[in-house]
Amino acid sequence: METGKVESVTVYTLVDDYAGYGTLFYAQHGVSFLLDVTTAKDVKRRVLFDVGQSAEPILHNMSIMDIDAKSIDMIFLSHCHYDHTGGLVEMLKAIEKENIPVVAHEDIFKTSLEIDPYLQHIGIIGNDTKDKVEEYGGKWILVKGPIKLMEGVMTTGEISREERVDFERDVTIDLYRIEEGKLVKDFLLDDVSVAIKTSSGLVVVSGCSHAGIVSIVKKAIEITGSESIRAVIGGFHLVDAKRERITQVIKSLKDLKAGKIYTGHCTGLSAECMFLKEFGDNFEKLYCGKTMQF
Repeated sequence: METGKVESVTVYTLVDDYAGYGTLFYAQHGVSFLLDVTTAKDVKRRVLFDVGQSAEPILHNMSIMDIDAKSIDMIFLSHCHYDHTGGLVEMLKAIEKENIPVVAHEDIFKTSLEIDPYLQHIGIIGNDTKDKVEEYGGKWILVKGPIKLMEGVMTTGEISREERVDFERDVTIDLYRIEEGKLVKDFLLDDVSVAIKTSSGLVVVSGCSHAGIVSIVKKAIEITGSESIRAVIGGFHLVDAKRERITQVIKSLKDLKAGKIYTGHCTGLSAECMFLKEFGDNFEKLYCGKTMQF
């Protein structure tokens, strides 16, 4: 599939775990970005990437940034977890549009369970059911493989364990799912990211990177044919990773000649410190309200 290129993209950090010093923004454990894309043919679309735990901090932060919810054209969900999906229905109410695409992996409604320190469901919860989303204007587009959102913008689709680099084949978090009435290990195959091909290189945006950020970047290169990486943005879920794995991730991204690294949410302080040491000025921490232009 020919992906094309975008003329420009601005990535707004609507929600992250960190709001920054002396700010009026609301922070929340979770992620939400706004991808403001313009193609070479002057087609403009705004893609809401994940919706945090709830819409309240997103809408509050958007008001500070002078972003109108009604300007959003599409919603993309990186995976099923509550801190990326919980604000879906309330955001649709604010967007007030009919048949707005809601793009996600076909397993977005799976039962995702954490059993340590106790049993709890951490997938889609509350009012964000399939029917409720459709009631408020959402049109589900559930796909396993990559899909083109617009010229120059692709989803990675599912990244199988076999596709992942060896040190990322096991996820850093111990989760389970239900299959045929049995509790089985969940390798979070529903984790999907977005690849944006710009004239200055590839911009990869991830929610939690459960598929492994190196594997995600490699898949983005494969499906776009891009030869350079302008930026990698999102949570890298290294908060509970061993130092050896973090070192391998950093080395691999440097070997891939990744330009800028913007990370926060579930990345973890230790990993962020290591990224800062290795990438220097090419590392920046995400925070609510942070804007990145490419």
